[in-house]
Amino acid sequence: MSAVATKSVTFPPQPAYDAGTLALKGPRVTLRRPLKSDADDVFKGMNDIEVVKNLSRAPWPYMMHDAVSWLDGIENAGPERTAYPFAIVTGGRQVGTVGISNHGETVELGYWIGRDAWGRGFATEAARLAVGFAFTHLDLEELEAGHFVDNAASGRVLEKLGFAYTQTVARFSKARDCDVDCRMMILPRTRFAAGQNDSEGGTDHGG
Repeated sequence: MSAVATKSVTFPPQPAYDAGTLALKGPRVTLRRPLKSDADDVFKGMNDIEVVKNLSRAPWPYMMHDAVSWLDGIENAGPERTAYPFAIVTGGRQVGTVGISNHGETVELGYWIGRDAWGRGFATEAARLAVGFAFTHLDLEELEAGHFVDNAASGRVLEKLGFAYTQTVARFSKARDCDVDCRMMILPRTRFAAGQNDSEGGTDHGG
């Protein structure tokens, strides 16, 4: 949900991402740029309060036009991007998204997984690929992430990648329409590299 100091407001250009040819492949999931054709899958996954309540900026109720608008924004963005969202694809369909977002002073890792794909380790695998992209392609030295206190499953996913807790802050949840305590975590590039052989799996509820 949130992250660390960065060198600039925008990320370095990634021509393969803009062209739609970049694919980050893991044993069971592939990350690619979200497409307009993903609208039905995005809506299906996000039309669930148990998913959306774990996110800070997603509205509730979540409507089809929210999915279409989000996908249009990705397609129409120029090369100077402040975020790199990825569709998490397995079995020929999108089951969630994961992304790296640059907010000028902070860079964050965030993700969500549809409820029918929880508990299969997809979030851990997808987040590992996204973090690798951030450190390798975006040349970041450190990432931060966070999860609401009532979403401990997301913390377990982040811990598998090497994230460590730093502080608890109040974050606004658009879906809940209130501030919620959020446990922040940080991951240096060196710690992630050292943990690449750690085991994956676990419960995935989004963060």
